[in-house]
Amino acid sequence: MVTFGLIQTLTLQADDLFRMSWRGKVYTSGAAGVVIKRVSEKDFVQKVASDNGLDANSLVFVYRADKHDTAVVRASDGAFVADVLQMEYTYTEATNSAATQTVRQALLYDEAHTNPLGSAFGTEKMKRDATGKITNYSFRGTFQYSVPENDAVYSGTFTAGKRLADTSSQQDTSGQQNASSQPTK
Repeated sequence: MVTFGLIQTLTLQADDLFRMSWRGKVYTSGAAGVVIKRVSEKDFVQKVASDNGLDANSLVFVYRADKHDTAVVRASDGAFVADVLQMEYTYTEATNSAATQTVRQALLYDEAHTNPLGSAFGTEKMKRDATGKITNYSFRGTFQYSVPENDAVYSGTFTAGKRLADTSSQQDTSGQQNASSQPTK
């Protein structure tokens, strides 16, 4: 389920990374009826760690604000490890005139599926300095999606806001991998 694409890059541009909590429930079919289990961003991190032979304690789930997607990165330097869910392909936004608040409804995609899995709805609040750098950020909302081949339906809430510095571009090389990181049921 994991697609490896090892790429070496000499110069990288730092991403604006914000730690993201992703809390909810997954509903699956069981012998006695519908089974409900709690899920969180830790499930994404654990899946990526397992698929790539990494220590889950060295990884963190983030939202990349300028890319409208989620990823698992190294906690120590923000180096990209794997894509998780993308929100950048199909979305509608309503933004205030100062571009400090945006309400967004976006379809959710992952690397393993060509069709959207579901959607997310949230309010993003952002301030930028004169150079365009994000100085203050928050993104909160809800999600609902399914992983058809697992007969799994997910729903819950998300919050992003605490910055994680991406210092990985200060290194000479970086291994990057794309992954379908949906936890199995």
